[in-house]
Amino acid sequence: MSDDHTPSALERASLPLLLALHRLPRWAFFLVIGGLLLAGLFLENAVGGVLLLVLAVLLGWLGAVGWSHLTAAGRLLRLLTVGLLVFAGVTRIVACTPPATGSARS
Repeated sequence: MSDDHTPSALERASLPLLLALHRLPRWAFFLVIGGLLLAGLFLENAVGGVLLLVLAVLLGWLGAVGWSHLTAAGRLLRLLTVGLLVFAGVTRIVACTPPATGSARS
């Protein structure tokens, strides 16, 4: 890949937030990612599912911003990771949702 990459609209729009993340200590970002993942996995309720979905959105956004710089294997790994997080989050939320009460006539 060449270094003369023209930034996409998403990259330009994300620049202020990316710069803010870059100013943080490196461990702080990993602490947030790890905290979201562990809390989402250990909270066996809808809150855990929502935390996993928040993590999926965050990692999906970062993957989308850097998509043009990734190899095919890197893209596949990002897609699998985000897909697995979405699946786990939705599964937890659905599992915690009470069944609809009401009389269904057949």
